[in-house]
Amino acid sequence: LNRWSSNMGNDFIRLDEDSIAHMTSYLKAMPQAIPKAIARAMNRAISSAKTEASRTLRTKYTLKASTINETMTLVRAKPNSLVAELKSRSYTASLPLNRYKFNPKRDTTGSSYRAVTIEIIKGKPIKLDKGFVWNGNVFCRDGDERLPIIKQTGPTVPQLLNSEKILPQLQEHAQQSFEKRLSHEVDALLKGNVK
Repeated sequence: LNRWSSNMGNDFIRLDEDSIAHMTSYLKAMPQAIPKAIARAMNRAISSAKTEASRTLRTKYTLKASTINETMTLVRAKPNSLVAELKSRSYTASLPLNRYKFNPKRDTTGSSYRAVTIEIIKGKPIKLDKGFVWNGNVFCRDGDERLPIIKQTGPTVPQLLNSEKILPQLQEHAQQSFEKRLSHEVDALLKGNVK
């Protein structure tokens, strides 16, 4: 459970001027309002990528949406700064196992001892040898003695995104969403629906 790397942060989705390079030939002839349309399209796309990242991880892992989303930061594009980013950053090298599904939830020390299972990947519970629950956290004894005990941890959100090679899929999702949204924004601009 502790085999994951300790990379704690990644700027993993980015849309910038290069994303619209193939469209600049006709955008140059459009009104000054076009940067606003581009910024809106970028921001919709990067928000969509955030939603997709959470959905993708929750289909495979037992993390809650709140645990995933707390690592996510959006840098929104502005008309004078056409850069939009989605960052996933963890400030710890690993996540406590209580962020994943585990059983039982109550303390299992003393006379209340019960075997502890942890489920990081959905449908694949793991029984923890010498594991126990105390104060809402999962521990294991290091050896046959009562002490020392080790708090058990699992992979962080950025580590999961990297280990499953999800980033290229999310980049493609953001790019497609951007191009589709930009088409709508430009169409609305040309029809005079956007200023």
